[in-house]
Amino acid sequence: MAAALVASPIALTAPAAHAAGTDPAHSVRLDGFGSVEPGGGWSEGTVTVKNDTDQPSTGEHVLVYFGSQMLGLDQIVAEYADGASGTWQPVKLVAQDLGGQTGGQEGTAADLTGADVEVQPHAEKTFKLRFKLVQSKQQGPWMDVTVEAFVGPRLGQDGQAKEWVARTGRTVKVNGLTTTIEGLPQSVPADGKPHPFKVSIKTANKFDWHISTASFFLWQGQGVGSMSGPAACDAEVDVQDPKDGSWHRVELGAVGMTGGSVDVAKWASGPVDDKVLNARITLGRNFKLDPSDPRLGFGYFPGAGDVLFWTTQRLATTPVDGAPDCVNPNAPTPSVRPSTTPTAAPSTAAVPGKAATPTATPSVVKAAAKPSPTKAASELADTGSSDLAVPAGIAAALLAVGGAVIAMARRTRRG
Repeated sequence: MAAALVASPIALTAPAAHAAGTDPAHSVRLDGFGSVEPGGGWSEGTVTVKNDTDQPSTGEHVLVYFGSQMLGLDQIVAEYADGASGTWQPVKLVAQDLGGQTGGQEGTAADLTGADVEVQPHAEKTFKLRFKLVQSKQQGPWMDVTVEAFVGPRLGQDGQAKEWVARTGRTVKVNGLTTTIEGLPQSVPADGKPHPFKVSIKTANKFDWHISTASFFLWQGQGVGSMSGPAACDAEVDVQDPKDGSWHRVELGAVGMTGGSVDVAKWASGPVDDKVLNARITLGRNFKLDPSDPRLGFGYFPGAGDVLFWTTQRLATTPVDGAPDCVNPNAPTPSVRPSTTPTAAPSTAAVPGKAATPTATPSVVKAAAKPSPTKAASELADTGSSDLAVPAGIAAALLAVGGAVIAMARRTRRG
């Protein structure tokens, strides 16, 4: 969330009876909190409350919010200390369930000290604050964590902040998840044959992000590409089930977190911190792309906010004479007619007097749902799709793909 404070979950609850943030004599500041790594150490900073009046500031509390679209009570631990020499003490957190998700997986809040904080006239008071992300049964967190601090009355019985006179916040970068596409040819021949590659999903600290599904998105480039992906006959990506060797055709359009057709939990092999997916891509003779910005993406397609589980790699292709009109990665290797331009004879051409060698394929191939009709990027920006609804308080984000700016929004997975 590049500007995560535009629609603060806590601020949304402030009633009209109290003009939140209208007291310029009180302020609050956050410093530090550079980044955080799930399963790793603390992200540490400070909360400073300032009183610019001629009277002592009493009766106010310091409220703190840790927010992420997938952040719950069992995923975060926080501590505070009163001043530089204070002793670290646990922060009592409460879940923030703002109606966009079930199970309270929308962040946590705390009354930092649980008591009034007194600040002398024209003075300030500083608290140390630190938090870390711990292993849980929840997914993610897929978003960077927003830390916000408020000065106001204590939290209500429902754990929500009702009023505040000062507020500030910052976004803390979440690290520790690295996803790469490996072995994809620099230029994939449009020859109707499958070309293997891998997807590597590594995590730090042996942390289990509980990745269950994902998606591929094949963007053919500005003026050529569609947000629903290429035509089914022009391109295919399959992912292999390591248990029985079967290949499963997956969708190639841009979808949100709930629309992924790649079953990572079933098809990825390896330990929780080093998963690998075996995949293959097949391009037909009619596959076209704009060479300026085509890409193959994997993970959760970027919607509202900064989705961490997402990577892309540039894609190039070369036409091949004699390639089939419709891709079929399980078909026997076709005889390829010589190109009209002088090139070296392809090593995969049929040998005279011998049967063409079929590509090695398992016995089971399952197709993904038929791709939806092609839509222009601008049309999708207006209409969206069934799994790209915007949750309350989160605006649609703009994704720049090369020269194209595509308006997208996503709905987070329900915990």
